[in-house]
Amino acid sequence: MRRTQQTYPLWFAILFASLPLMGWWMTGLFDLDEGFYGAVVAEMNRRGEWITPYYNGNPWFEKPILLYWLAKPFVALFGPWIGARIPSVICTIALYVAVGFFAKRRLGVDAQLRSIFCLGCSLLVLVLGRLMMTDAPLNLALTVAFLAFYESLIGDKKWRLLTGFCLGVAILAKGPVALLLFTPIAAITYWRQPDLRDGFKGMWLASFGILVAVVATWYLPCYLVNGQVFVDEFLIKQNIGRFTGGDKAHSLGLKGLPFYIPIMLIAVAPWGWTEWRSFTKENIADPFSRYLATWALTIFLFFTISSAKLPHYILPVMAPVALLVAKRMSEKPKLNWASPLWPVCAGMFLLLGLLDPLHRMAYVQSGQKEVHLLCVKYPDIAALYRLSRQEKEMNTGTTKLQETSLPSVIMVLNKAVLDTDDEKLIEAKAPMKVLTRANRKVPASWKLIETVKNYSVYQVGL
Repeated sequence: MRRTQQTYPLWFAILFASLPLMGWWMTGLFDLDEGFYGAVVAEMNRRGEWITPYYNGNPWFEKPILLYWLAKPFVALFGPWIGARIPSVICTIALYVAVGFFAKRRLGVDAQLRSIFCLGCSLLVLVLGRLMMTDAPLNLALTVAFLAFYESLIGDKKWRLLTGFCLGVAILAKGPVALLLFTPIAAITYWRQPDLRDGFKGMWLASFGILVAVVATWYLPCYLVNGQVFVDEFLIKQNIGRFTGGDKAHSLGLKGLPFYIPIMLIAVAPWGWTEWRSFTKENIADPFSRYLATWALTIFLFFTISSAKLPHYILPVMAPVALLVAKRMSEKPKLNWASPLWPVCAGMFLLLGLLDPLHRMAYVQSGQKEVHLLCVKYPDIAALYRLSRQEKEMNTGTTKLQETSLPSVIMVLNKAVLDTDDEKLIEAKAPMKVLTRANRKVPASWKLIETVKNYSVYQVGL
């Protein structure tokens, strides 16, 4: 393996890879997922709650606790506009550091720099690093878990303790999917790499004990507080139900099999388009490269055959792909695109220049900005009326895919509100101000206060 002197310091590479993440504070949160997570964190802070997630006054068990734990102090210190996305930014930068650390141990300093630049140029990594989503914390935890596991196979088995810890953190981030990904990767490695089988011996019980202890920091107290509700809503509905095909909203069936091919082409642009050779037999001849290939292909195939699909599900593929590409580039002088560094720097600044305007444009075009400004102007809004997508027969005109229940509104208002399609229920609880979409028909007795393009505020009663 060719190793050359490191031309640029590690901090310099991490700094440039992190620049496109800046500007996350320029827009409010988007709906749906960001809006739900932001509203949950805001309500947990109001309640002084650390165990039970709440959304609009009710327990909400759609996701585990990790993102809320990470975001709570930042939202409390800096408010939701800045603080909500800080955990994703920090986890993405930490991903660069972790991948760079292991790349240097196994591939050399050239590959260390290139792996960081590859991740820092990935649109999938950058976009999710700028949003309040569970994926950046999950990806960091899984990446460190898988890399530490390989270290435990070839060297000090104490690395397996870190594997157990990180898998526990990953379960706190997004549930048992972490084990569903780790188990086949470990099994295939054992089967396909006999030279690593001796490394599988030892430290499993201690590692599993650490995993259980980490998971128990939330699962146990949440069960003790919420009892059967936690079991039914989180463990059965959100986990077992999803794994057995219950997530109909994101299920594509057989027609969705090629779904992740274009996603991967976008995610690895521009550094991966010519690097399919990174998965050739020549480039994965050594044990570490074979392990990386197993890791990447297993996760890609796992989500390809899964019925539920969203673009961000394959984020954990990016670290092993970046490492394989960086390895090949560091061994092929003609692919030495990081020396000189100016093309890489230019690419980073181009991404930085594009992401912020695109982010702000999406925030405006989706209607999020106008409705958030209305909520800031009228903080005494107490009810949301027919915000989510409606059928034509409900007097709403045409349907629109972007018409959601706008959970981010509840975060901006920073209180529980009445969310209903029943005008009689609103009138029974009047007087109050009501937010709805401008195309909704409302009772004649409601007094219009203001309409801003797509949304209206009414006074009901008084």
